[in-house]
Amino acid sequence: MATDELTAGEVVTRRELHERFGGTPQGGISPSTKSRMVMVFTADSPAPHDLTGWGEDGIFHFMGAGMHGDQEMTRGNLALLRHSADGRAVHVFHQLSVNTEGAKTHRHLGQFEVDPEQPYYTADAPDASGDVRTVLVFRLRPVGATAAGGPRLPVTPATETRILRALPEPRIEPVRLRAQESPRALVARLTADYASHLRGLGHEVSAAQVRVKGETRIAQVDLLDVTENRLIEVKHNATRDSVRRAIGALLDYRRFFNPTPTLTLLLPSAPREDLLDLCASLCIEVVWPTPEGGFASTHD
Repeated sequence: MATDELTAGEVVTRRELHERFGGTPQGGISPSTKSRMVMVFTADSPAPHDLTGWGEDGIFHFMGAGMHGDQEMTRGNLALLRHSADGRAVHVFHQLSVNTEGAKTHRHLGQFEVDPEQPYYTADAPDASGDVRTVLVFRLRPVGATAAGGPRLPVTPATETRILRALPEPRIEPVRLRAQESPRALVARLTADYASHLRGLGHEVSAAQVRVKGETRIAQVDLLDVTENRLIEVKHNATRDSVRRAIGALLDYRRFFNPTPTLTLLLPSAPREDLLDLCASLCIEVVWPTPEGGFASTHD
């Protein structure tokens, strides 16, 4: 059956689609030999970790199939990647609602092709169980007219690595949340207190973002001491796990700054001696608040 029977903007149920064009009734990718096509289905309201939608680059980004573990280039994912070589057209459908008969309706967004220059990229995203895994994100270019609407990516992957420093500065006034303080509130208070402390010393302080080429996730640098060229990572406790995570983040961020910054870890209390030794071996300064309202440092 010819796929030119489909019109961009047409609203149909998935059952009607499969009756007309074949394909499998489950999954986000449905190849069909009956109509020489690959149907791609998006959710009504994609979850925050679903990297599917229109990007600012005019490309429709579609996260591949596979709910658990690292996604692999097999089955539906492979069929989508090879659609041109197999002589299949790609059509994207966006779920709208459930009709009165209980069937899901979809709007046909139009015909697409996998971008021959960059067919897909990989990204980190949680699976159905919340475990972080590697996913495949296909880059689909429109072929002809497309219908309005469809999900949008919250962040379009960067085409080059960029550092953004012109962000709103952290609050100057310390945040005084103590009772039932959540980890996020504690990090916010520590960040604001230390930023205020540094400004009192005459330092220029801001936050920063690192957008890495091909990544959808924006890395947030908690504090940037511009005066001393220091990257500062803030954690809500001084456990080994938190310290190790902070070390990984600092070593990752440092690669993108020029000149190379020094590294500081800000904790709510002094960590154990072996953790101080670990940080010292990597030339990472550790800072924590004192009962008097100031800050102690391994560089004191």
